[in-house]
Amino acid sequence: MILTVLALLLGYLTLSVSTTLLYAAWMSTTSVSGEVHTITAQFVAFAGICGLGFATLSGYIVGLVARRAPVAHTAVFSLMLMIIWLASTFIGSAKEPLSISILNIAIALTGIMTGGWIRYAQTKEMAAKAVKAESIEPQA
Repeated sequence: MILTVLALLLGYLTLSVSTTLLYAAWMSTTSVSGEVHTITAQFVAFAGICGLGFATLSGYIVGLVARRAPVAHTAVFSLMLMIIWLASTFIGSAKEPLSISILNIAIALTGIMTGGWIRYAQTKEMAAKAVKAESIEPQA
């Protein structure tokens, strides 16, 4: 239980800090160049690619820290993120267009589940190697 809560917190921290740093870097470059803060298509594409990477890393971290059932833990993390997204988009006052908000959550959920499946594949591979190594050892 403690590992599950820790995994969810670390996954959320990884995703939120990396996304915040991405937007902070974008805001600082536009303020240095003196441009108006508009969201360009290039930035949306770049943020989408980075967001997918950050989300995959977050999903992997959730599966790694939880130590068991990585896909189930990343599914819970995805559900938690979806609830937070719904609350911030529809209850709070979202400053971005709804299409950008939907794109962000779709990228995040895809990346998170991909990270969980990567961790699941790793655990299955390690378990298969352990069984193979155990069967090779001579029986005394």
